[in-house]
Amino acid sequence: MHSHSPSAATYTIFDYADNREAEISKAELRQRFDRDGVVVMPGFLTESQMLPLRRELDAHYAPLASKAATSHNGAGILARFECDVMVWAPLKDGNAAFVALSEMRELAEVTEALLDTGYATNPNGLVMYSVGGGRGQAWHQDCPPGGPESKEFNLNRLIYTDDVALADGAIVFVPGSHCFRRIPSGGHQEPIEGEITLEPRAGTVIFLHGHVYHRVTPNSNMKPRTSINLRAYPAGTDAAVNCIGVYRNGDVNFCETFKQHDGKPVELVANMR
Repeated sequence: MHSHSPSAATYTIFDYADNREAEISKAELRQRFDRDGVVVMPGFLTESQMLPLRRELDAHYAPLASKAATSHNGAGILARFECDVMVWAPLKDGNAAFVALSEMRELAEVTEALLDTGYATNPNGLVMYSVGGGRGQAWHQDCPPGGPESKEFNLNRLIYTDDVALADGAIVFVPGSHCFRRIPSGGHQEPIEGEITLEPRAGTVIFLHGHVYHRVTPNSNMKPRTSINLRAYPAGTDAAVNCIGVYRNGDVNFCETFKQHDGKPVELVANMR
């Protein structure tokens, strides 16, 4: 992002339609988000900004790596939703590196450009971790969709500290699907017309509307895959909007589901609707 003054700021985005980087204005940034529900910004974080995050990720997950294939939120009663991740809430833990990331001025500027002033952020933060052999993350929406003008949604701010290739678990999304209502029934990884497959490079931030259809392809490597999600919400929208996850084969109430953050096996309880 290039910021000379608030009114003259330009932003570097990856134009996935043309498969190239482009420089756009703040107004164009908002227009793209309103149209597609997705904005991809490569090189948002520098190497020096990513280094402390990598250290903290390694320190947290190294003791848990051997359990990651069998101990995750895709186990037990949630298995049929096929989302194999081991999660961590670093802001809830007060992790200094992640607190600094959440307070990054440039991140706040783009978030305000997309959501307007008065937006709120999730106080916990979210890291999603997986190793090879898993099923990836099935097609889903992060919250129940409303109408095209609905403000009842979350903004995913997906941050990548390492390159992610297709075999590591690429992110797949359908631009504009935040206006399509509920995701249609079908297979967990079955292609949907109009989908875009993206292999984020280290330093990329993807701003993704919570109603956009999206999935993560299976990680077929033994290389760990991590993504950081610092969710934000339009003014007046409560973080509880994320309680209900919408999948192609049903809903799950994550607010009534025991999640694990330490890798220990736990009983998972979900409210299927």
